[in-house]
Parts: sequence; structure tokens; C-alpha cells
Amino acid sequence: MEAKDIKDALDAHAAKLEESVKKYEGQLQENGKVAKEAKDEVKSLADDFAAMSASVTAMGQKLADGIRGPAALLTPGAEFCASEQFKQLVAGNVQRVRMEVKNTITVDGASSTTVFPQQQAGIIPGAFAPLTVRQVLRSIPVSSNMVNSLREAAWTNAAVEVSEANAKSESTLTFEQYNVPVEVVAHFIKVSNQLLADAPAVVAYIDTRLRDGLAQRIDFQLVKGNGTTPNISGLTDSGNYTSYSPTSDDTLTDAINRMKYTLWALGYMPDTALVNPADWGTMERTREGTGTGTYLYGAPGMAAGVNPFGVRIVLTNHVTAGTVVVGALNRAAVIYARSGAVIEMGYVNDDFTKNLVTIRAEERLGLGIEVPSAILYGTFTL
Repeated sequence: MEAKDIKDALDAHAAKLEESVKKYEGQLQENGKVAKEAKDEVKSLADDFAAMSASVTAMGQKLADGIRGPAALLTPGAEFCASEQFKQLVAGNVQRVRMEVKNTITVDGASSTTVFPQQQAGIIPGAFAPLTVRQVLRSIPVSSNMVNSLREAAWTNAAVEVSEANAKSESTLTFEQYNVPVEVVAHFIKVSNQLLADAPAVVAYIDTRLRDGLAQRIDFQLVKGNGTTPNISGLTDSGNYTSYSPTSDDTLTDAINRMKYTLWALGYMPDTALVNPADWGTMERTREGTGTGTYLYGAPGMAAGVNPFGVRIVLTNHVTAGTVVVGALNRAAVIYARSGAVIEMGYVNDDFTKNLVTIRAEERLGLGIEVPSAILYGTFTL
């Protein structure tokens, strides 16, 4: 029997089954019950159709095994007759059923080629840059859009030994008002209603990507924000640090060492250095002599630490190459967190008529530089 003859036979039987089901539904709607003959007819036709479809499927399976391996798919009719919905219809428990067959691929003609796509689970992600700066800063929750405080502006220590009956020295201490605005970092993406309904994994991925986008921008702002609303005033914003002047021929680690002890002399214990990854790579490749000797920062096969002279190195692309930030960051800087990352969905403008949903992510925070003199920022020679 040719493929066309098989298809014609299945179509004819399917038509009989459809006519019998209509008769079944008509009796049910008119009388509230179905005659036994109608039930038996539907069941018999359905069983015959399922058997025919199964036979065709088995034939297709054998053919597929010899050609490309994967099992053949059930026909839509066989899938329907094997469904729980159809069983409920035959049993008289429901008056009408609906089953949607998705991603159905049909072939018309012997010369057609059917390709059954393979769906790989999950999503192949793009780049997620490391988040480093925020992790080394203190964070304090706040409940307003502005944080007002006083910070020490100047201190002159006049403490000295005094002989009996002599006047004592007067020390001076001045304060200044310091205000930190809480800013909003946000972005959104539009998604179709169909995607929300049919691909929850994709929606979950979008949620992750939106949150990461916020975190990436916040890391940038914590270092380079210029303080002009709505920007955060970052660590390298004017007034938030003390400038460092490099010594001639200093390498990166030389500069870190000098900056460390400059801060020690001022009374601060530095804990962190923010370094561009490319600069640290140069440091790792530095060798003795003319560049052919031993690696100064450990052989490539060694797990060399990243804490020269006891100062923790934090790598970030947001520090400009050729510059370095060294500071007692645990004391000098604090994040004022108004809210964590918030994800919201809703209709915006004509989203409803376009079957779209807007997903928005935002976070509110500010950066307070409480002790600018405890942060050094500058360049180095090599």
C-alpha cells in the first residue's frame, strides 16, 4: 500500500469518527444523556483509529530507526485518542474537550524532507562580568531619599606635656555637614504574553539578566559615578579621595606599598586596592633582569595570592588602566541601601494591544564617603 493510500484511509476513518462524535455531543446536549449505541459507535471507531494510527507509527518507527535513529512522533489523531481528555469524553463526564498539538511538522508529498528539531534544555547565556566592588564595601539599610550626617572636617591634636601650673594647649576639631542622596538605578525589557505563558525558563533567565544588569551598573557607579544627579558619587569622584603622586619607575606593587604606608602615616590602616585586571596581568608577567628570568610574582604554575604587602587586591574593569585606588575602605566608605533589586511587571502605554508586558528592574542606593583622607587614588609609572 502506498503512503497516499494509507493517508486516505486514515482521513476517511477520521471523518467517520468526527461525525460519530458530533452525533454523541448532539444527544448529550439535547437529552442530557447518550444512547448506548452512540457510545459504542464512538468507542469502536476511536479504538480502530488508534490501532490504525499505532500501526502507521510502528511502520514509521522502523523506517526511522534505519535512517536517522530517533523515534517517530505520534500522529495528531493517535495522540488525541490516547489522551485523558478523550477518555473523559467517551465516559460521558464532559461535553466537549480541546487538545492543542504544538510544534506539529507535516509532510505533503514523497519528495518532502522532514527535520525534527532537537530542543536543548536551558539557555546559552551571554557574558556575566564578575561583580567585585560592592562586595568589599559596608552596607547600611536606610528609609529615606537623603542621608544627612556630620563628618570630621579637621583635627589638630595639641596634646603635649605640661609642667605644673602652666597653661594647657587647646586642640581644635571642626565638623561639616555631609549629605548623601539616594539614587535610582533601573532598566526594563519588553516580553510577549506568549513567551510569559509558554516559556517560564526564558522569563526566569530574563529576571536573572535584569538583576545582573543592575549590579553591573552599580559596580560602575561605585567607582566612577560623577555625583551629578541621578549619578552616584563614586570612589574616584572629585572630593572623595586624596590624590597620590607616583614615584618614578614604580611598578604597580611599588605604588601599592607606598600608598599603604602613606595612609599608615595619616593614621589609617589600608585594607583594599582596586586594580584594573590588565595592570595586574602585567604585574604577574614581570620577570627578573631583562624579562627572561624568574617571574617576580610567582611561577605560572603556582597559586600566587593577590595581597601584596598584606593589601587585598580587588580586580575591576571600572578602574582606569594605569591607575589604582588604595584605601581603608571598610572605614572610609559605606553603601546606603534604600531598597534591594526589585522586579515588577505591567502594561505600559500600548503594551496591552500589542500583547506585550514590560518587566522592570530597579534598585535605590547611595554611596557615602565618610573619610576621604583614608582613600588614595592616582597613577603609577609601569
